[in-house]
Amino acid sequence: MNFEMYEANDENGKRIIYNLMQLYTYELSFFEDETTNFKLLDTGLFAMSKYIELYWKDETRHPYILKCNGELAGFVLQRYNEDNYNEIAEFFVLNKYRKLGAGTFMAKEIFKKYRGKWEIRTLLKNKRAQEFWRKIVKEVSNGEYREQLIRNNSRYAFYFEN
Repeated sequence: MNFEMYEANDENGKRIIYNLMQLYTYELSFFEDETTNFKLLDTGLFAMSKYIELYWKDETRHPYILKCNGELAGFVLQRYNEDNYNEIAEFFVLNKYRKLGAGTFMAKEIFKKYRGKWEIRTLLKNKRAQEFWRKIVKEVSNGEYREQLIRNNSRYAFYFEN
């Protein structure tokens, strides 16, 4: 597999990420609980967070697209959060690329680009994401990381420094 990740900071990248966000949000809706709300609009599209637009306006936010053998495979949104941590705000890989190492490639590329303290949050019910991040974070931090419940026990987070 030939993976490529590039910053999607133009209008075309924005359109691609907005389109992929629909698939991503649909998948996240499986983990909906009283702390989340994935609103499906009358148009048949999911409502997007007001923060997504900031990835093309705020210099502390960075949108990236992943391709596999030249085809769209996913995206990642990195930002510096309110606690001055690097954060993976959104992370999505299409199903057909998940067992081929696409997510691992994309995560490691982001960690190479942005050094320092990291926070990665997951939905509490999303055990698959937690297993993925536990494996990756353990590797890139040489086992020096912590996991904890946050936001009144409604999210699960990983913390490390690279």
